[in-house]
Amino acid sequence: MPYQRSNLSKDIFVAILEDDVFSRNWMALMMVRDWRTRVVGEFTTRAELCAFIEKAVQPIHVLIVDVDLFGEHFTISEISQTLVANGQNTKILLTGIQPDPKMFQQMDEKSISGYVMKSEIGYSLNWVITFISEGYFVFTPSTKAMASHLNFNSSLTALVLDGSKTILNFTDHEAEVARMAFIFSMGRRDLADELKISEQWSYGLVSELYKKMGLADIIAGEVDLFTCIGDSVVIKNKFEEITEQLGTSRKARDMETLAFHLLTMPEILQ
Repeated sequence: MPYQRSNLSKDIFVAILEDDVFSRNWMALMMVRDWRTRVVGEFTTRAELCAFIEKAVQPIHVLIVDVDLFGEHFTISEISQTLVANGQNTKILLTGIQPDPKMFQQMDEKSISGYVMKSEIGYSLNWVITFISEGYFVFTPSTKAMASHLNFNSSLTALVLDGSKTILNFTDHEAEVARMAFIFSMGRRDLADELKISEQWSYGLVSELYKKMGLADIIAGEVDLFTCIGDSVVIKNKFEEITEQLGTSRKARDMETLAFHLLTMPEILQ
């Protein structure tokens, strides 16, 4: 029976069509770490995806499709038709290694909501999914440049995101520790093993990163978060949701949630 989408849930249910296991695991990790997104399926072929869609008992709000898979000789339209036929109101995000002009020829589907390059979006995939779910069309710099060259226009409001920026004002070593601790959610004991330091020292190191990011002061209301994140309205709106969700909690998990979103926050170029 086709799934009838409910508007009550604030969760964003995501499916991934990607044949490269490394990319698929990376995408799934970014989805798991974000407080709004949930992975409902990971697939290596269109056949696997379509079989899931036909028997799915929950929605797919956003489908991430690796365009390199189009060597399988299927089109975006075929996927869209399967989704619609089974009652899914799904937005599709295309990803790739380099922009492909042939993709823009298939973007007349209303369900297409973004085309991003993996290297340009970096750790900001969770932000892309949120913006797509809110009705934006998302590009990264090179896909936007190709879209302009091909005179492609979407009916949706476009955002151009760059997730390849350096992390805050951290040193290279601090940035690497921050990735392991906050983006990959590595436990302190595992972090200590990776860095070849004592577990106690790993706690101290993470505390120093919290201080450098100003997290405790932000949560306590002593520092205005919105003075630290620039002027983008869409970025501010997302952080308003996050801070409302967290309240004044100083639990480690909630501190890491805020750190994760700050560290993965993309630059909005347009």
